[in-house]
Amino acid sequence: MERRSFFKIVGTASGGLLTGACGKQARQIIPLLVPEQEIVIGEEEWHPSVCRECSAGCGTIVRVMRAEREVKRGNDTVRERIAAVKKIEGNPLDPVSGGALCARGQAGVQALYHPDRLRGPMKRSGQKGDGAFEAISWDSAIDSAASALKSALDKDPSKIVYLARPQAGTRSATTAAFLKGVGAPAPISAALNDFEIERKAAEAVFGWNGLPVYDLQDSDYVLGVGADFLGGWVSPVFYARRFGQLRQGRVGRRGRLIQAESRLSLTATSADRWLPVRPGGELAFALAVGHVLVEENLLPASVKPPSGIREGFAAVSLDTAARMSGLQVAQIRQVARELAQAEAPVVVSGASVVQTNSLDAVIAANALNLLLGSVGRKGGVIPPSAGLIDDAYEKSRPDRDDLFKRLDSAQVVLLDGVNPAYTLPGTAKLLAKVPTVLSFSPFLDDSAAYADLILPDHAGLESAAAVIPSVAPEAALTGAGPVVRPLYETRATEQVLADIGKKLGKEVTVETPQSAYQSIFAQLKPAGDWTDAGEFAQDCQRQGGWWTKIDRKAPAASKSVAKPAVPQLSDAVFQGGAGEFPYYFQPYPSVQFGDGSGAHLPWMQELPDPASSAMWGLPVEIDPQSAAKLGLANGQAVRVVSPQGSIEAAVYVHPGAIPGVLSMAIGQGHKHYGRFASGQGANPLEIAAPVFEAQSGAFAFGATRVRIEKLRAEGGLVQFSMADREPDLHRR
Repeated sequence: MERRSFFKIVGTASGGLLTGACGKQARQIIPLLVPEQEIVIGEEEWHPSVCRECSAGCGTIVRVMRAEREVKRGNDTVRERIAAVKKIEGNPLDPVSGGALCARGQAGVQALYHPDRLRGPMKRSGQKGDGAFEAISWDSAIDSAASALKSALDKDPSKIVYLARPQAGTRSATTAAFLKGVGAPAPISAALNDFEIERKAAEAVFGWNGLPVYDLQDSDYVLGVGADFLGGWVSPVFYARRFGQLRQGRVGRRGRLIQAESRLSLTATSADRWLPVRPGGELAFALAVGHVLVEENLLPASVKPPSGIREGFAAVSLDTAARMSGLQVAQIRQVARELAQAEAPVVVSGASVVQTNSLDAVIAANALNLLLGSVGRKGGVIPPSAGLIDDAYEKSRPDRDDLFKRLDSAQVVLLDGVNPAYTLPGTAKLLAKVPTVLSFSPFLDDSAAYADLILPDHAGLESAAAVIPSVAPEAALTGAGPVVRPLYETRATEQVLADIGKKLGKEVTVETPQSAYQSIFAQLKPAGDWTDAGEFAQDCQRQGGWWTKIDRKAPAASKSVAKPAVPQLSDAVFQGGAGEFPYYFQPYPSVQFGDGSGAHLPWMQELPDPASSAMWGLPVEIDPQSAAKLGLANGQAVRVVSPQGSIEAAVYVHPGAIPGVLSMAIGQGHKHYGRFASGQGANPLEIAAPVFEAQSGAFAFGATRVRIEKLRAEGGLVQFSMADREPDLHRR
């Protein structure tokens, strides 16, 4: 399909029947006495948008049709004609989604029509954490928020803490402008997975600012180290599409995938070979592979890695590294030789489960690409595209800071799209003692329960936004205007910040997709037949973004840091002695819920877990050998105990689990998050050690040891798969 033709389909909102969804046409009132069969619903239209269920930034198109809802008008009940969202799909023009979309993206429609959405601003009426609130007006809410901020600004602006998602775009730019305008510190990333480990590793090895892009589809041998790129890591839709090309997209050429990871993830399940490294053993594995490449002189003759790289890998003890990784020397040698023999090898490195040595592990794995000559070439690893659009957006992305220290002395905390009371152990106690907490959550979640004021944001489909995708094959800014008008008395957070700024005597410019695209036109002068910035911006909004192919190969090699260093061999640190706590414990982001932010959506609750096929609950995964020793079978209730406390959950005997390692998907166990998530299951992060990777500040949620105790025969495990309900499945 021609791009211009597609514009006419997805862009009909500019002149079609449903344009009235945001105007007077949609306000037509239909008396209830009109028979249902006489009401013509209308035709469908497709509107561009961007998914905000995670930070990947997938472009979408949204199917909208005319509908009615019953509303009160005085003493009468009437039908109000509205535009209703029926379906969300990937945008075929978007280089990230390519027309595909994951289950969480599809469920975005439920976030719009969720029965537990907040209808307007709320003020706390009970104790912090109880979740008791009463409705107030927007004028009162803005006045109270501005008053609290003014008091903190007058005393000590550093006591203002703004916690946000680590996504760059119009939202982050507006937030940064607001905080700078009022004199408050920059926002802090409080997300569980902000991929700070991967960003710092890319800067240390390649000198890049952002997340590397792995050119899987043109590779013939992919070695994954710690990155579940088909599961919950960075951009699953993007990498799933590229993985499909690696496997079946080239006639007569099928690429191979070898995955080194401490659990049988979706990526490991899809691999030709899974290498079950012990938790925290990814660093030892990467160093051992590099040692073999150097020791056996397997490096391409044309490749000249930076000074010190060869020497760093050569100094590693292969036997010691193999032992620490949990693998055999022969397995490591085989992988190294296969990498060397491949025409276009690439090493994909990440930290799906963060350990105390994860930064060193990703640095070491990235350095393997330097040895192989895979940097900046087709089928290798290429630099991020974020800086090619507007550095101001990337600079506005919230970074890590000493979160707990800042919260401990905070006077005002603003929560924007994050739920630290759920994802970061110990945060709830700190929020409870902060004098003023403001939340912009559209739902009463675990952290919003500690707020003094809730200023609910629009649902994603009701608001305008443009974001820079986490990874993209080309320069990209994805987004458009609202798809439907707001259902309730909510407000876009950007506008709320501007209103608060005005109360404080500061003018805050709200960044919009329109202004972002006009800025691109002014700065980059893109080639095309546009007469001015306005026409260019209109076209971008009609197609759902701006994307352009740019040759990034040439600068890739020249922008490496002067002397990237190979890390020293070290083991991960775990809280809890092996005697009292004999099992490693690995919480990991789930496909359904991510870091838990998708648990309020019933479609996600009903989506079977890929490992256990569990629905409406997530079990603790244990290997058959350990289960037999403890007398455990599928579905039995257990207590998992760590030095931090305990949780209760059902157990799943996983045939692919590593002996001595317990794993549990993150997402359940919310105290407050609507009717579908509150009180449902257990949160494994509750018992995770409050340990952080030293250099990046990332939460090392895998750094915990536990013990497991049998409770009762029935743990409430509901499974989709019939086979796993057979009692002796794993003893055959």
